[in-house]
Amino acid sequence: MRLLRLFTKGFFLIINTIIAVLFLITCLSPILSPARFWPIGFLTLGFPFLLALLILFLIGWLFFNIRYALLPLITLLLGWKSVSAYISFHWPAGDAVAENLADSSLTVMSYNVAQFGIYREKDSRYTRQAIYALIKKQAPDILCMQDFFTSDKNQDANNRENMSQELQMPYRYFSSDFNRDGSLHWGSIIYSRYPIINSNKVKMSEGRLSESLIYADIARQGDTIRVVNMHLQSYRFDQKDYSSIKKIKAQEDTGLIATKNILQKMRLAMIRRGHQADTVAAFIRRSPYRVIVCGDFNDIPASYTYFTIRGPLQDAFIEKGSGLGRTFAGLSPTLRIDYIFADPTFKVLAYRKIKSNLSDHYPVIAYVK
Repeated sequence: MRLLRLFTKGFFLIINTIIAVLFLITCLSPILSPARFWPIGFLTLGFPFLLALLILFLIGWLFFNIRYALLPLITLLLGWKSVSAYISFHWPAGDAVAENLADSSLTVMSYNVAQFGIYREKDSRYTRQAIYALIKKQAPDILCMQDFFTSDKNQDANNRENMSQELQMPYRYFSSDFNRDGSLHWGSIIYSRYPIINSNKVKMSEGRLSESLIYADIARQGDTIRVVNMHLQSYRFDQKDYSSIKKIKAQEDTGLIATKNILQKMRLAMIRRGHQADTVAAFIRRSPYRVIVCGDFNDIPASYTYFTIRGPLQDAFIEKGSGLGRTFAGLSPTLRIDYIFADPTFKVLAYRKIKSNLSDHYPVIAYVK
């Protein structure tokens, strides 16, 4: 019996050590770009699961052998920078108080609208109208949207103009990164209730499908704020890829070819995001004004992308959110990939996330002062 206990203890100690090593490797991601070493990107995706396992080992060792609890405890402390970016410890969340702050603060909203559902639904009018209503109810002062679609054709929705009128936000800047026939446009957009005195876009990478970082310098109460909005490289999974992922999860087939294609897409996206993060961070550092940064980064908080772009800025979720803050409705419950960052001179008063199935992303809102 004693031999069995020793074997069991040794087995779990080895497993705990392996998990600790992998966890510490993922904690190198803030300083190790996937553009230089792409495997770190895949390891980082496992960060939340490794974190959960370490916490379970910590609790287990406290009950069975307190000395061994030092292994997961020290590992967690060494990786605290990544842990503290992943979980927010503010309870309750800012949602409960946010309604009372609209008059005394600047309300900033970021939302990937997934092109208003034009490719997911035969008739996307309901989705478009519902998104309009959702945003109007929140009454943002500054609205940043990614994966935005608008049309200049008479029979289509001119979302760019319609939203200005519907939301009473007359000032805007749109990237129009892609267009078809000169009348259908896709990209990122910034709306503002306050005058935009300067705006432009900066290409984050080369290629036909490359999107832009956009910025708008907004004049408010005698001050100027630079708002930055971006949509970083996605994995560009299509319906066939999602179907393959489901089959692989269900073990319906080996999925070797599908897995290879998916991993290749992920690798290329991770490398490109590494380069994009460097471009964005350099642009933010050169800003002559205090910045508010919004965007769909397509990367988790433990990543090189997150830490490089965030730099000394405040993460509104970490300041006033709670839990894991999931913002992407698909794949995994741990994916917080949509962010609002603010210059340290701002005070983040509240943060909220709205659970809505109108897009595959949830809109996020920060109230700052």
